[in-house]
Amino acid sequence: MMKIDNSGKPLGAALNRTDSRPSSKTSSESSGAAEVRGENVDITSFSARLASLEANLGSQPVMDEAKISEIRQAIAEGRFSVNPDAIADKLMASVKELLAKP
Repeated sequence: MMKIDNSGKPLGAALNRTDSRPSSKTSSESSGAAEVRGENVDITSFSARLASLEANLGSQPVMDEAKISEIRQAIAEGRFSVNPDAIADKLMASVKELLAKP
């Protein structure tokens, strides 16, 4: 069982802590565990793709300034109308999608 550490210490401090519980492994089990080799995983291509996507996202504007000024102008001229039914439908669809995720 794992205890939750609410000490407020950084994660590194919690990971460097020694466990005071007695070990149930025998010396042969612990030395055998050191001999087990994990699978090799190549994440180089994934890492390169992720870096590329991050660079592309960094160059994209966070907001569409043209759309914002168009809406701002429509509000100033009284042409902007709110469709509460469309907002409610999209909000409900968003909530259903969030609730469906595990």
